Amino acid sequence: MARNNLSQAAAQRRAKKAADQVAKKTTKTPAKTSAIPVKSTESGNDAITPKKSAPVSLTGLNEIEPNQIASTLPQFNGDAYLVADPLNPPESLPQISLQDYEVKQGIYEGAIRAVKLTGTSFDLARERFVTEGKRTKAFSAGVKYATDAERAKGDFLDYQVQIETNQQKQINLGLAQAKTVNELALANYSEQEMAEKLTQSEVSLGLAQSQTQEKQNQLDEFRKRLGALTK
Repeated sequence: MARNNLSQAAAQRRAKKAADQVAKKTTKTPAKTSAIPVKSTESGNDAITPKKSAPVSLTGLNEIEPNQIASTLPQFNGDAYLVADPLNPPESLPQISLQDYEVKQGIYEGAIRAVKLTGTSFDLARERFVTEGKRTKAFSAGVKYATDAERAKGDFLDYQVQIETNQQKQINLGLAQAKTVNELALANYSEQEMAEKLTQSEVSLGLAQSQTQEKQNQLDEFRKRLGALTK
C-alpha cells in the first residue's frame, strides 16, 4: 500500500511538472501582431502620419485573446497517460483513490451545477433586456400616439377656428347682401325721382310752350288789329 502511495505521489509530481512545462510554453508564446507599415505623405516640409485608433474595451466583460485561451484551461499532459501494453498498465499512470474521486467528482458536479445556475441567471438577464427593449418600444409607440393625438387636437381646433371664420364671413356676406339690397332700393328710388323730375320738367316745358303760343297768338291778333286800323 505504501508502494502504491509512493508511485502515486511520483506520478502526480511528474504530471504537475509536465503541466508546468505546458503552462510555461503557453505563457512564453508572444502574441502575434501583424506589422503594417505606415506610409507618410510629405507635402513640402510637413510629414502627415496617420493616427492609430484607440483600442475598444468592453467594460464589465472578461475579454480574452486567442493566445490566452490555453492558460485558462485545466492543465493536462496527455503523455502521462501513454500505455504501451493495455494488459500491463504502468504504475506511473496518474491515479486517485476511489474516496478522493468521489469527493472531487462531487466538487466538479457541484461546480457544474453552479455554472449552469449562473448561466440561467444570464438567460434571465438576457430575457429581461429583451423585455425592457419591448417596453421601450411600447413606450416609444405611446409617445408617438400622444404626439399624433396632440396633432389631432390641433387639427380639431383649426377646424373650429375655421368654422368661426366661416360664420364671420357668412355674417359679412349677409351684411353685404343687405347693403346691396338697400343700395339697389336707393338706386330705384333715385331713378324714380329723376324720372318724376324729368316728367315735371316736360310738363313745365309744355306749359311754357302753351303760354308762349298763347302770347304769340295774342301778338298776332294785336298786329292784325293794328294793321286794320292803319288802313
